[in-house]
Amino acid sequence: MTDAAWTLYAEQMDTVDGWFFEADVALFTKLLACQTAERITGDILEIGTYQGKSAILMGYGLRDDEELVICDLFDAVMDHGDISPIPRQQYSGLDQQQFLANWDRFHTRRPTLEVCESSELDLGERVLRFIHIDGCHSYQCVAKDISLAVAHTGKRGVIAMDDYRGVETPGVAAAVWQAVGNGLLFPFAATYMKLYACTSTADQSYWSERVRDCAGICALPDFELPSYGSVSAAQVQRSIAAH
Repeated sequence: MTDAAWTLYAEQMDTVDGWFFEADVALFTKLLACQTAERITGDILEIGTYQGKSAILMGYGLRDDEELVICDLFDAVMDHGDISPIPRQQYSGLDQQQFLANWDRFHTRRPTLEVCESSELDLGERVLRFIHIDGCHSYQCVAKDISLAVAHTGKRGVIAMDDYRGVETPGVAAAVWQAVGNGLLFPFAATYMKLYACTSTADQSYWSERVRDCAGICALPDFELPSYGSVSAAQVQRSIAAH
């Protein structure tokens, strides 16, 4: 992520529709830059992209041998049974071509598009280092998205959860804090819109040290949980099946 590339996008970010606030822009940039500098490798995933405001930024954090996977229903989102009336109105008219038009203004290499429900997403053997979950906000969807993310997150990987505290999105909060209580997620930072977590206490300590002095965030944890140790892929798959 070069300074010139970041400056270009920072100057034009408001021309891309969507919701991506200053503290989260800064934290995404910080985390991706740390991963680059400290040679943390893996693909990147975004579930729910709208018109690409955050995805475009994430694209600047890619190495040549890494991929950004975008999972979104785009115009088929109106057929998703778990979306409530207010978001349904907001996302009406969502168009894949508009996303690609926005993307192509800033990048020459396109991401991998998976136009499907996230529950149908097949990541194969991918190892992910950064995941942004901002798709369907129902409890059922978010719980499955978290389990999928945890199963593919590599060492020092980061999972960013959107709308974890909104009064209109209690299902997100329920799924997030259940995952924290069950030892799947270990949060290390929060903004008003997003919670940032990893998948082990070691990674939690690692990232806590790197973001503690960032402006506009709450450094976590401010609580203690029993030590669950590492979570295996088999354990996560059992969690998915339980949901």
